[in-house]
Amino acid sequence: MLRTCEKLVAAGYKGAAITYSANEGQTKALEAAYAAGQYSGHIQGLNQAEVMEKLEAHLGTNWTALQLKMRIAPITTIPDPGTDPAAIVKSDLARIRQYLVDGWAILGWQNQDSRGTSHPYAIGGGVVHLTNAIKTEIQDGLKALAADFPPPT
Repeated sequence: MLRTCEKLVAAGYKGAAITYSANEGQTKALEAAYAAGQYSGHIQGLNQAEVMEKLEAHLGTNWTALQLKMRIAPITTIPDPGTDPAAIVKSDLARIRQYLVDGWAILGWQNQDSRGTSHPYAIGGGVVHLTNAIKTEIQDGLKALAADFPPPT
């Protein structure tokens, strides 16, 4: 992921961000960190969170040149009680769209269960209990972004 970011920056992108199935607290922590010019939202947890935690650790040690060029693009799959899941997903997708408008590349997770399906992005899973409508909104939103901002050929 970091080598890919390095190549994308060398190719002219402002930076690269990787999608991440986040809980709402993680989304808020990442937004606050980036708004403050910091590279880390101090992600902790299991599964994808372990990968994001290692990403942030690497940015703090041997990949410091990418600290403000490699970001995590959260999609809130575990909202806080009382938060409207549809509204927060729309906000997350709008933030990702703005990254693309601003010249960032977005990297999306795929796995053996998602690749080649109508829901190609590995978003949510494990303990996530999103409605099918929200899952479809996430997938359709990401597919629309991929169509609106195709990768260079």
